[in-house]
Formats: sequence, C-alpha cells, structure tokens
Amino acid sequence: MSEVALVVTPRMHLEFASASPVAAILRRGPTSWVRLLAWNTLTDVIEAGSWFHGRISDDGCSVSPDGKLFAYRATKYHGQKTRSVDYAWTAVSKLPWLTALALWPQSGTWGGRAKFVDNRSLIIDCPHWESLATNDRLPEGFVVYPRWIGVGAPEQSLPLVPTSEASFDGTNGVDPLGRSFEYVDGRIERDGQVIVDLQAMVPEPQRAPEYAYTW
Repeated sequence: MSEVALVVTPRMHLEFASASPVAAILRRGPTSWVRLLAWNTLTDVIEAGSWFHGRISDDGCSVSPDGKLFAYRATKYHGQKTRSVDYAWTAVSKLPWLTALALWPQSGTWGGRAKFVDNRSLIIDCPHWESLATNDRLPEGFVVYPRWIGVGAPEQSLPLVPTSEASFDGTNGVDPLGRSFEYVDGRIERDGQVIVDLQAMVPEPQRAPEYAYTW
C-alpha cells in the first residue's frame, strides 16, 4: 500500500499598512519556519522576502503607514544567534526583509511588541523595570516610545496607533481598497485568480538585497 503524503496548509497572518495599499504576509511552516512577503493590494504584485528559522509574533508586528518598514518581535532558540542576542529581540527592517536596521534585545517574551505610530515613530512594549536600548544608529527624527508594561507600570500618555480599514478572519478578507479576497488551500485568491501560492513554498534562506541594509 502506498503512503499518502499529508499536505498541511501553511498558516498565514496579514498585517496591513494604515495609509497605503500594502500588506505584510507572514507565512508559517514547516515547523519553526516563517517567511515574510510584501503584497501590493492595488496591483496584486507579491514580493517574496526573508525566510526565518524562528518565530515572528503575529501580535507583535506592524507595517509603517507608507508600507516601507516592518517592525517585529522575534524569538530564536536554536541555531546561529542574531547579533549575539540570546533569544528574543525587536527589530525594524525594510519590507519584505527581516534584516535588522535597528535591533532592541529583549530579556524575555513578555515585552517587545512593536507598533508604528507614523513613518518615523514606533511604540515598543518593555517591562518597566528594564531599559529599552539599541546599539544601532537611528535616522535623524526617528523616535521610539517605550510602553511600560508589567505589575506596577507607571501611567503613560502615548500617541495613538493608526489602524487599517482592511480585515482578514483567516479565510476571507477585505483589502485597504475595500476589495474582497480569500485564503483557500494555501493560496490567496481574488475573483478566482491566484495572487500567490504559499503552499508551494519551501524554506530557502537567501541574503537580502543591498537596499535592505540601509535606512
């Protein structure tokens, strides 16, 4: 009797920019692998980016309003360390790459969630008994606000985080332009046309292009 291969539909998370027709696609699978892709929802052009052997938190990532930058919380317990960080960090990169333009080490997984306020400012969760610091040089005018968390955290007045009118429930979605799409059998489709087949992808890490290394 021949064996039947079990095909598992990759899990997907979408993070939409608040002021441009751009979405970050986090494609998960196989175990401990994730891939980042950029989706121009106006043209339905997909730009495939980094493979990462670790975890990118769905609730800890954000796309800048203009769709150019990606902020994320990552954890990596095995393999080569990223800039000597133990296992958890927050970073900003150029979508669809995970190459860190700036990196903030985290002592655990309770902090580190990042959300863009605008194209030049970011809020990062941080336990109030720790400091939020990076050894990387930020562009002039780029501001990072720590959101103190944990029991006894002081009250703060932080800027509002903008939201996108787009939505996605795991199967059906509406893009920033109000057009519907669906996720079926590992494929993002619109009006019966395949936009991208995530099912067919296998981990194949590669170096990011040169533009991903500079602000």
